[in-house]
Amino acid sequence: MNAEANDQPETGRELENQHLFPENNGWTPVETAPLEPVRLPARATGHIPNLGHALVFFLLLVPSFIGGYLLSFLLLLAILHPHNPHLLVERMGREFRYAITLQAVVYGVQWVLAGIVFWLWWGRSLAQGVHWRSEEARHWFFRLAVLGLATGLAMTLIGNFVPMPKTPPILQDLTKSQLGAWLMMIFGITLAPLTEELAFRGFLLMSLVNFFRWLQRRGAIDEAAVRSVGIPISIAVTSLAFAMVHSGQVSHSWGPLLLIGMVSVVLCIVRLAMDSVAAGVVVHAAYNFTLFAALLVQTDGFRHLQKLNG
Repeated sequence: MNAEANDQPETGRELENQHLFPENNGWTPVETAPLEPVRLPARATGHIPNLGHALVFFLLLVPSFIGGYLLSFLLLLAILHPHNPHLLVERMGREFRYAITLQAVVYGVQWVLAGIVFWLWWGRSLAQGVHWRSEEARHWFFRLAVLGLATGLAMTLIGNFVPMPKTPPILQDLTKSQLGAWLMMIFGITLAPLTEELAFRGFLLMSLVNFFRWLQRRGAIDEAAVRSVGIPISIAVTSLAFAMVHSGQVSHSWGPLLLIGMVSVVLCIVRLAMDSVAAGVVVHAAYNFTLFAALLVQTDGFRHLQKLNG
């Protein structure tokens, strides 16, 4: 009886020790299942951006324009015309330097609104959602810039073989003031390519590609169809829309619109190949720089803008 008693735990502490350390009694520890990876909420899963996201982004132009107009009006009123708001309204509709300032503010407001809306919608930042990936642009900056410059030179050469308007509206705007010309150049190599790449290659192109990916997931098409049909259609639609947005600047002439569409194809390929919107921004900015560099040479640094009318 005493031997059997000695084989049993004598205290509650010993019972607890045997429960916590079963290996002491010859038990085999139970293996626990590996922890499941943390999953994003449903709102952040799937392919983004999709067509609905792209539609919302472009609809944000309406409040962006309203807010941008009011903000730029108040800023210019406080700085330039604190006692004559009627003169400011007239100049904002007539003088190019005011118009380019308004457009810059509108783009800035749209960036802010898009950042807020899609962060709330996606549960991630706008940059993450559209694959901004600035590290790719930094790593390949020199090659991307060379590609943009080469594209600009190539389009200039091709432009000699297609009909081009002699004095398109964009050149007429440039000739109105030296300050306006410099503002347009700064805008054209900074905020314009930033916003246009976000809109066309960040949202429109990828929402179209993701639509075909959605069809693939549903079994309607296969991977080969996505690559051979879906992606080319997405590039074509994006490039057509990109050209049409610039149509008014070039007198709706098919020659420059063809060149703009070709530039968009290059930018679409860069976006898809590098999975980086920022990479396309570098190419776009370098391309725009070649256009303004030619105008700088032609007008002696914008000092003789009348030469653009010749």
